[in-house]
Amino acid sequence: GLLEPLSRSLGQTILIDTRVGADGIIAANTCAKAAPTGHTLCSTGNSMIALNPVTRVKLSYDPIRDFTPVVFTGFFDSMLLVHPSVEARSVTQLVDLARAKPGTLSWGHFGLNTTGNFYQEYFKKNRNAPFYPVPYKTTGQTLQALIGGEVQVAVYGWASAQGVIRSGKLRPLAVTAAKRIAPFPDVPTFTEAGIQLPLRGWFGYHVPAGTPRAVVRRWNAEIRKIMADPGYRKSYLDKLGIDVGDGTPEEFDRFIRSQLKEMAALIKGLGV
Repeated sequence: GLLEPLSRSLGQTILIDTRVGADGIIAANTCAKAAPTGHTLCSTGNSMIALNPVTRVKLSYDPIRDFTPVVFTGFFDSMLLVHPSVEARSVTQLVDLARAKPGTLSWGHFGLNTTGNFYQEYFKKNRNAPFYPVPYKTTGQTLQALIGGEVQVAVYGWASAQGVIRSGKLRPLAVTAAKRIAPFPDVPTFTEAGIQLPLRGWFGYHVPAGTPRAVVRRWNAEIRKIMADPGYRKSYLDKLGIDVGDGTPEEFDRFIRSQLKEMAALIKGLGV
């Protein structure tokens, strides 16, 4: 969504080099090894920058040493969703069900290194509420399994699931956002349910370490200008359910360092 307005603003053709797989490790390695000429801009997120470094014993890149933060673009929040057959109208009721019948409620997730799996581990270890974890290869498979009742619980991006939520095919119990979101004002936050975990999905942009500071500031200014445009927000960001970010490269750097500390503490506490 940023490609066209950014190309227009810079007067340059921008090419996308998509490198998927391995929880963002392939893309991160490509970015880290790119020449720091200012011509490479890397799309990054919490999995690549904050999760991989604290969950993997050996990682081929360092989130601080190998990258320079450019701008924080926003949070992408998720919801704790249950199949309508589950007799729970709140997080507390869901926890009570899992305690009463340990391992009988199936919890779908799309990877060990995901928000959904970490919440499942949290409930098991901190609330004595064990679910039966069921891993899927993709996000889409997880959602379809939940809609079909193959699993009963999952954590999923609310913007991508809002159609089936509104139709009553899934029931939301909590959202990872800092405050209740406008499209679903009746859905409480995890914080309201007494759960405070650093598990909000987020996005941003980095460049390879060593990129000239003037270029970093130019990228920052151009991206912030586009994201502040009301038309762009309405046509793109709002539709994706993004809680839009902002700020300087220095502010993004401080956020990342804080995330790394919080995630390291969480993972250690969960024993993952």
